[in-house]
Amino acid sequence: MGTTKLTRKEILGEDPVYEALVSSIEAVRTHARLIGLAVGGAALVALGIFFALQLLEKRDTEAQRILTRGIDFYHGSVDAGALDDPFGKGPDPLFRTEQAKYQASAREFQSLMDRYPSSKLAVIGRYYLALCQLGLGQKSEAIKSLEMARDNTKDRTISYLAKKVLAKCQIEAGNPKAAQEILEGMVKDPQCDLPREELKLQLARALKAQGKNEDALRILKEARSEAPRSSLQRLLEQELSRLESH
Repeated sequence: MGTTKLTRKEILGEDPVYEALVSSIEAVRTHARLIGLAVGGAALVALGIFFALQLLEKRDTEAQRILTRGIDFYHGSVDAGALDDPFGKGPDPLFRTEQAKYQASAREFQSLMDRYPSSKLAVIGRYYLALCQLGLGQKSEAIKSLEMARDNTKDRTISYLAKKVLAKCQIEAGNPKAAQEILEGMVKDPQCDLPREELKLQLARALKAQGKNEDALRILKEARSEAPRSSLQRLLEQELSRLESH
């Protein structure tokens, strides 16, 4: 998944700790005239604001650092000759096994959620944790993480991504009908910001798994015509060819 660089306002916009600090700052500013009557009051106001903003900046930077490290680990390479230190052979992380890679990245995402549980970055961390859990074969734990990411109110895109992965899990678990319901809801949702052709490709597979080949063909043709320049065009054509040959 590509990540989007977030502004501090986007990251902390719904963070209760951030809101409390901002409220405190505004209260100090509102009463600055009264405080200023005391000796050194103005300096005290400036100092309080400075330290509060420094705290916010530190939290922001550290949370970003942990998330970035976790994502780098998740996309790291695997080599049997890797060292104990993922960066022992260069600037890009290297692991001996896929399992070691997912375990290392999962630790970073868990750390992010433990230290900054109310931030938007923790929501992204939970989504990636679910992907790591899937990679480790921890399907029940992954589904719980995905459901929590799906139900979050801080990041709509992460919510939709979690739904998409949940739909895939349902298909793999032999529940294509449940996957169909998830995907149809997303396709019809005007607020869903994921590529429609990708969702429709997955929906077609859920329909095909239920023997609904005609419906699957219709959905694939819609996706092909609606996104003629999509990078998925070749895959859509392959799926169409396989269905039409039956």
